[in-house]
Amino acid sequence: MFIELVDALRCPVPHEESWLVASATRMEFRHIVDGTLGCPVCRAEYAVTRGVVDFRRAAHRPLPPDLPPDETEATRLAALLDLTDRTGFAVLVGSWTVHAPLLRALVETPLVSVDPPDGTEGEPGISVIRCDGELPLAEGAARGVAVDADTPARVASAVRATRAGGRLVLPGGAALPVGVRELARDAAVVVAEREAAASPPVTLHVRRRS
Repeated sequence: MFIELVDALRCPVPHEESWLVASATRMEFRHIVDGTLGCPVCRAEYAVTRGVVDFRRAAHRPLPPDLPPDETEATRLAALLDLTDRTGFAVLVGSWTVHAPLLRALVETPLVSVDPPDGTEGEPGISVIRCDGELPLAEGAARGVAVDADTPARVASAVRATRAGGRLVLPGGAALPVGVRELARDAAVVVAEREAAASPPVTLHVRRRS
């Protein structure tokens, strides 16, 4: 797990939002291979093993890949997420994660794979997270997120984790979540952009001359 990702991770336990504290027992370059992430609010600890951060509390359900890795699909995904430089990081969720190695070979953007197939380990440029439902990411942390067919809560958290102007790739036929603008749609995917949140109204106080 890329150490800079720690700043973007959040404890999934419902309480006030807080950063996590990393304790590494093994590192390679700037990647945490083994260690622990701890929450200073609820004292929960999450293991990092072979570069994989495990936030799960529920029983694990194996996730096989829907399709084998495909270079054409990886190239298309790079375009859909607008991965034109190494700024920030992009998130691939569920079945999209099978394309992570090919996508990383095509772009400089660091990637985060959420719930990839069993046996997947972290590697340079690709951090791996396993979680129960909502993505454990700070609001606006990611430049783009591709999420497969999943729960409304996970889709909502994907929107929240995407920065304003960032890209979202959602399942085809999905209703457009609040706060995003549709860019394109076909039978397979919906491509959208997160809209900037409206600023609260500002009250102007005008001093009158006496």
